[in-house]
Amino acid sequence: MPHPTITGASPSRRALMRGLIGAAVGLPAAGAVTGCTTASVTLAKETNAVPEVDLSPIAEVPEIAALVPEHIRSKGTLVNGCAANYAPGEFLSNGEPVGYDIDVFNAIGRVLGMGTRTDNAVFAQIIPAIGSKYDLGMSGFTINAERLAAVSMISYFEAGISYAVATGNPYRIDPSALCGTTPAVQVGTYQEELVRAADQECRDAGADGLRILAYESNNDAVTNVAGKKADILIADSPVTSYAIARSRGTLEQIGDIQESALNGIAVAKSEPEFAEAVRAAVQHLIDSGHMLRIMQAWGTESGMIDTAEINPADAG
Repeated sequence: MPHPTITGASPSRRALMRGLIGAAVGLPAAGAVTGCTTASVTLAKETNAVPEVDLSPIAEVPEIAALVPEHIRSKGTLVNGCAANYAPGEFLSNGEPVGYDIDVFNAIGRVLGMGTRTDNAVFAQIIPAIGSKYDLGMSGFTINAERLAAVSMISYFEAGISYAVATGNPYRIDPSALCGTTPAVQVGTYQEELVRAADQECRDAGADGLRILAYESNNDAVTNVAGKKADILIADSPVTSYAIARSRGTLEQIGDIQESALNGIAVAKSEPEFAEAVRAAVQHLIDSGHMLRIMQAWGTESGMIDTAEINPADAG
């Protein structure tokens, strides 16, 4: 899953960028630029709401807990590093990290019979500190070759890029033909890179460019689509799903999820036994239905996978 820290576009991402230009050449500009509406104010309140996920039914599984190496178990508390600026995966509420990654991490701790603590961190500094400062990292990490060279990764979720518009698609937006539209994205994301490149390609082709609205938070991007200041939200699929689930019917998804990729939990390469303990815990959460319950609470169940793997061969 693309994270707010972008290191470069893959060939498949470049192909998607070309797809955004598509049949748009010669199309009239679409959409409207309007002020904040009641719908956007309502959505802002909804997207700031934090679902309460009851983890108390999740009990220690002794045979899985026994897989945790003693030097880790003796600490009593597992420490997770995450960059808490990526709702609904991980973000701050009243100063505390919350999100589906945080709930899954805490659930893993319960299966392993250990306490848990999440430390907010700079995204780029998490993986280098795995195995020293942090026992593991859960921060929306896409599993790729670069990360697999540095850490082991346990798959637990799948995400890509998806799109949302105001319900009924009043401006008849086609995500494959964005010239002349007003997309909303989060600053610094791959999606911002994509729309800025698409804007240039539209202009080079003689079509209207994109009127890009880039916001510091995905919340702002979401609310401005609901309020019809922007035509289309372009974001990671969990972000879009979360926004739609809390939009009170003001948003809907259009188009298919693009560039779907596995997310992984980062564990030190020097800790294969611990990696297996985490994998087994994740698989238990999947098989028992607890993972689905967590993801449903956050409106992100579309990212569920059936099997947790260490360094999956089809990733990266």
